[in-house]
Amino acid sequence: MEVIGALLGGIGLFLLGIKGLSANLQALAGPRMRSVVARATRGKLASAATGLLLGGLTQSSNAVTFIVTAMVQARVLSLHRALPIVAFANPGTAGLVLLATVDIRLAVLWLVGLVGLTSALDLDRDGRLKPALGALLGLGLMFLGLDLMKTTALPLRDLAALGQLTGLAGLALPFLAAAGVTLLTQSSSTVAILALTLHGSGLMTLEQTALAVYGASLGSGGAVLMLSASLTGSARRLALFQALVKAAGVLLFLLLFVVEHLAGAGLVLSLTEMLAADAQHRIGLLFLLLQLATALPGLAPAAPLERLLAQLSPDSPAETAARPQYLYERALDHPPTALDLVALEQQRLAERLPALVDALRAEPELAGSRRKELLEAGAALEAAVQSFLAEVLARGGDRAQLDRAVALEAANGGLAALRETLGEFATSLEACIADAPALRAPLQALAEALHLLLGQLAELAAGGDAEDATMLRRLTDDRGEMMNRLRRRLAQQEPDLPMAARSLLFATTAQFERAVWLVRRQALLLRPEPAGG
Repeated sequence: MEVIGALLGGIGLFLLGIKGLSANLQALAGPRMRSVVARATRGKLASAATGLLLGGLTQSSNAVTFIVTAMVQARVLSLHRALPIVAFANPGTAGLVLLATVDIRLAVLWLVGLVGLTSALDLDRDGRLKPALGALLGLGLMFLGLDLMKTTALPLRDLAALGQLTGLAGLALPFLAAAGVTLLTQSSSTVAILALTLHGSGLMTLEQTALAVYGASLGSGGAVLMLSASLTGSARRLALFQALVKAAGVLLFLLLFVVEHLAGAGLVLSLTEMLAADAQHRIGLLFLLLQLATALPGLAPAAPLERLLAQLSPDSPAETAARPQYLYERALDHPPTALDLVALEQQRLAERLPALVDALRAEPELAGSRRKELLEAGAALEAAVQSFLAEVLARGGDRAQLDRAVALEAANGGLAALRETLGEFATSLEACIADAPALRAPLQALAEALHLLLGQLAELAAGGDAEDATMLRRLTDDRGEMMNRLRRRLAQQEPDLPMAARSLLFATTAQFERAVWLVRRQALLLRPEPAGG
């Protein structure tokens, strides 16, 4: 029982250390690190070096995958720049495994002692060193746990029954067990270090440990797939890429292992023997070689990889709607063309607006899901247009170009305000009808009127003439008094209307008025009213 307790204690210290190390290192790789990543990935080699750095910092290639995925979704990074980062995060995690092959117990004790004294004496009063100290403490606990496991497990190798059980385990069980444990721990380096410890204690042969390392890498690929199960479209592509390169690397090393095992050819294990005589160092090198093999696809041409990933995880309709159709970076070299393309994107945005209230005219209860997609896609496309316009303005130009860019920027802001108001109007209308079904007909009439105005605005954005602009301005003249009469009439028709429903009615009609005013403002931005008109 004493041996089992010591083993469990060692495993507990090890897992606590790994968790603390990973969490605090990822805190160090926060927003500032993301901005550095965005600036430091101009080429494949720079991206690969950044991936190595992030892998070493976080000690989790899966964490790097999701950090970089967020940056790609935020358009801080492009997919082709992200692929080498994700691929080379894998060998970055090998540093911890290599470190575990070295006897640094005395250094670890000093490390834990210094971290403890720093905390006890409150030497980090402003908290700036907290993530670094937490990472160092996690590292110390991890190695103390490993040392405890090694020391406790040494007597076990002399037990005959355990030796027979290890022999029966064969080669498949360590591979499968390591893959399964990695799915739970989310870290191949963690499981590789555990296998290394068992091998050092004589509980696993070199070949079994090698297969455990391979299984851990495969399990890490499975873990990233599990974690990305809720993602769709382009958001899942980097996770798929990570899983594919890990599976390809494991398959290659398994084939080499089978050939070496059956034919006795000098391949991977023989290479590690040439590079390091000590078995512990051989396993560390084996883990590094496997991670380097998984990194090599990151240096391949990006276009075929992007096409493959797009086939495996095609864009969702919402992503397609959120992506600019006309904007591209080279157009910035010719400002007039760039501004024409912005106008086309804004035309797309205007043409979508009627759909935000379309379902409200008939069955408001069925509108919510589709409307949410349109609102999110509209916000994303507006942000892309705004970023593109900011780049146009930053590059300068003549007075006419700058004036037009500023006008388009104002129009983009107007479209965003109109989209948000329509979303609020639809939500209030649905809630009002739910509380007071008798108001369905007059409120749907408001939705019908707003749909007509938005359709007119879309036609004007698509190239309507001066007559269309004049008609829209007349339709959107101030209707404040008319809306006040409508509110009074509806209140008289429904004297028993609850106070909550009255508040919703006022909010709905107020949002209708604001939407009409924004339609008029957008029409004036598209075609200013003639002087004296």
